[in-house]
Amino acid sequence: MIHFQPLGRKVEARKETPLLDLAREAGVQIESICGYAGKCGKCKVVITSGALNLSKATESERDLIPEKDRRAGMRLACQTYIKSFGKIVVEVPEGSRRGHHRLLAAGVEPKVKLSPALKKVVLRLPPATLKDLRADDDRLLEVLFKKAHLKSSISPGVHGRIPEALRKQDWVTTVTLYRNWEVIQVEPGDTSRNLFGVAVDIGTTKVVAYLIDLFTGDIAATESMPNPQIPYGEDLMSRISYTIKERDGAGRLQYAIVDGINTLVTRLCTAKGISRDDVLEMMVVGNTAMHHLFFGIPAQHVAAAPYAPAVRTSITVSPSHIGLNIYPFGKVSSLPNVAGFVGADAVADLISSGLYNDNKIGMMIDIGTNTEIIAGSKRKLLSCSCASGPAFEGAHIKYGMRASTGAIERVWIDPSTLDVNLRTVDDAPARGICGSGIVDAVSELFKAGVLEPSGKMMASENNRIRRGKEGTAEFVLATGSDTATGEDITITQHDIQEIQLAKAAIFTGVSILMKRLRIKPSELTRVYAAGAFGTYVDASSAIHIGMYPEVPVDRISFIGNAAGSGARMCLRSVEKRELADELSRKVEYVELAAEKEFQKEFAQAMFLPHRDLSRFPNHKKRTSKYHWS
Repeated sequence: MIHFQPLGRKVEARKETPLLDLAREAGVQIESICGYAGKCGKCKVVITSGALNLSKATESERDLIPEKDRRAGMRLACQTYIKSFGKIVVEVPEGSRRGHHRLLAAGVEPKVKLSPALKKVVLRLPPATLKDLRADDDRLLEVLFKKAHLKSSISPGVHGRIPEALRKQDWVTTVTLYRNWEVIQVEPGDTSRNLFGVAVDIGTTKVVAYLIDLFTGDIAATESMPNPQIPYGEDLMSRISYTIKERDGAGRLQYAIVDGINTLVTRLCTAKGISRDDVLEMMVVGNTAMHHLFFGIPAQHVAAAPYAPAVRTSITVSPSHIGLNIYPFGKVSSLPNVAGFVGADAVADLISSGLYNDNKIGMMIDIGTNTEIIAGSKRKLLSCSCASGPAFEGAHIKYGMRASTGAIERVWIDPSTLDVNLRTVDDAPARGICGSGIVDAVSELFKAGVLEPSGKMMASENNRIRRGKEGTAEFVLATGSDTATGEDITITQHDIQEIQLAKAAIFTGVSILMKRLRIKPSELTRVYAAGAFGTYVDASSAIHIGMYPEVPVDRISFIGNAAGSGARMCLRSVEKRELADELSRKVEYVELAAEKEFQKEFAQAMFLPHRDLSRFPNHKKRTSKYHWS
């Protein structure tokens, strides 16, 4: 038996199982953002009893945990496996616990004419008699054709429900049609007002589901959760790698996401007071890798040159094909992908932002581990993907964490004194720093003259700038007396380099697309910032470090979870689905690695804000007169 303290949770031990998995089974949420690679060091625990029942320390643990702490029983939960049975007591430090994860569910959504793929028709049939011996299916289809002028067929499996449905309410029945040609449901009586679907946005780090009343078009309920695939890898590449290295790895990842979505569907139905059988269709969007893993399509080719997806076109399958617990003869559909790293979520972003219909050139940026950028107008659309990495999710950042309770999300630094003001998620004591806080911190340090354009931290006598235990420069954002962990929270020289790499990747994509369109940043009439990170990051900070192009801040529109909005729009409207198919063919994908200017652009973008300051002409206006050297 394993006891997790101070939370008081217990779970049965299983040989060759990592403590991280067992902790999750016990309901103990331990931070982990490297997918069992033993690289992030976030999942530290202390073994207070039963250490002999566990595997020996790995090389990763020897690298990441000081010897003094290892002697005290500190281990990495992702690297520690059960070797024998016995009582094991594990203490989970405050700094290793994952708090309430802030998830963005809202999004800007233009109104659409309600025209779903599902349609209900109420029929009154003549009863069967000795003079009218037609079979129930023939009777049904003939009356349907006479009333609605629709020549349809009955979906396999539905036939068994027809006899009772026709006779239970004196031959009054409601038929549900998919795309006007397939009968997917037959119900007794008039149920025409009971028509529901679910739209799902599968993100790399979060999953959001919306219950849509397809009779009114309203959002009936919303639920969200962290992506349940996270234990198998924090980013796309680590998850794809898991499917290659592990036997039935793809099956486990598919089961994890399907099981998670089933949980969300149950919550949605409970909130509305309906049955899961009332959900007749699900519309799913996600990046190309998430799309493939959800549908059980091999994803390994997405991770290797030339990064071609297995499927671009939209897909529709039955719920039972995947294992979804909605109406068994309903439909599970997806929007089309564009390329290996520009997926159905980007198409949904495009539809909800309206960029595809703009007369003047704009740009949509959806920042994540894999950042998707689309630029252009109604005449031409270009797209690219940028390997911005997981730094904005807190990976590879010393005190990095996701945007959960206690994460520093905003930073202000007085350039004359280097005094720091912070805001944390849920206004809780600081436990670490999330993506928006990291961008703020780098921007504020640069403004204050603490950072050179190369990103190097200046030496200073100010006690906020110091040498850390590793011997590298760091800046103290919060002292131990003010944090939840009792430790100082700092931003290190290494952290700054990670942000430089991430922002350089993004701006390189931005720059190459602008060059392809032969425009300057000033000619961008609108920049759409999509997704959770795009919504919470301060636009002026993002511009100041050279992540966003330099445009007036009022030209930046925060459109929230645009992928979720696009999925809802397409669930409500067949016309929007057809538009999605058209746009996926129209959008031209630019493979950045194949561009001649890629290396030069990336090297220049590593500087703050950029090596070529003509790209950021207002840079000097935002720079402090103070230099802390």
